[in-house]
Amino acid sequence: MSPKSTRRVVKTILGALGVLIFLYLVRRVGPGALASNVKRFGPWFVATFCVALSWLFCQSLAWWLIQKAYFQKVTLGTLFRVRIIGDSFNLILPSANLGGDALRAFMIRGDVPLKDGVPSVLFDKTMEFVGSLVFLIGGLLVGLYALRLPAKLVIPVSISLGITAVMVALFVFAQKRGLVATLAQLGRISPGLAAWAAKRESNLQAIDKSFRLLYTRSNTMAFLPLALQVVSRLLGVAEVMIIMAVLKVPMGFVKALFISTVITAGNTAFFVLPGQWGVTEGLSILVLQSLGYPAAAGLSLAVIRRIRKLMTTGLGLVLFAAEKKKPPKVEAS
Repeated sequence: MSPKSTRRVVKTILGALGVLIFLYLVRRVGPGALASNVKRFGPWFVATFCVALSWLFCQSLAWWLIQKAYFQKVTLGTLFRVRIIGDSFNLILPSANLGGDALRAFMIRGDVPLKDGVPSVLFDKTMEFVGSLVFLIGGLLVGLYALRLPAKLVIPVSISLGITAVMVALFVFAQKRGLVATLAQLGRISPGLAAWAAKRESNLQAIDKSFRLLYTRSNTMAFLPLALQVVSRLLGVAEVMIIMAVLKVPMGFVKALFISTVITAGNTAFFVLPGQWGVTEGLSILVLQSLGYPAAAGLSLAVIRRIRKLMTTGLGLVLFAAEKKKPPKVEAS
């Protein structure tokens, strides 16, 4: 079996396992309570959909600032549309939440050449990872200070924080070292990767040149995109508060912040699981029960957020279909 086929089989098995865990949790908590809560939420899906668009707009604005500071200027509306599409493909592609980001560089190549588009997207993704890390550390510290947290929550969240920090460090290291050198090192392990990199060495060298520009110029402009990434995470906390309030399980900002922290940390640690099926639901139940809430509230929170994700994914697919109908742009040089 080829490595590609092996990866496909592993992802299929992991995805099926996640769905089975999800179905087990639904049966254990009770499908009746879940259905009642989802039905009660009803029109409030529009509110959470708008909240989701607002944090995607914050992330698009962060990307726009990076483009404006380091690369060719692209309209905010274009980047917002591409960001929605990319986020949708991140949710539906079994690619560790990165498939949509790879698509982003290709979708703006009519305005930005790939040698600049790829570093732009990767640098934006780095800011997203760093913003997530700042959010997670802040959420954990606030939770430790304001809430009586059991060790069964603190320890796994701390481990997930460590995993996120290592991922960010490796991501930045690879960019600063250069893709050519990084892929050459990895090519010693994977001959197929080495052959792929060798065929594209000139393109990779052009991308590395853009990376050197990014990391040698003043990075003071990076602080605002980073702040916007943190704001986008805080809007996710607002979504949790809205859902809980509609379900008549109101909670304050601190608890909603900690719930978001645990779920985000868990999803980051289990990023290899397609869609984090089972993980998100299990963590939602665990953290809400630890804070004194019923299991049905935790499962309902996770499922309602999944339904909202289907709405934003649907919008992204519609925008992508409309994009495909447009006449192709000549790639920028």
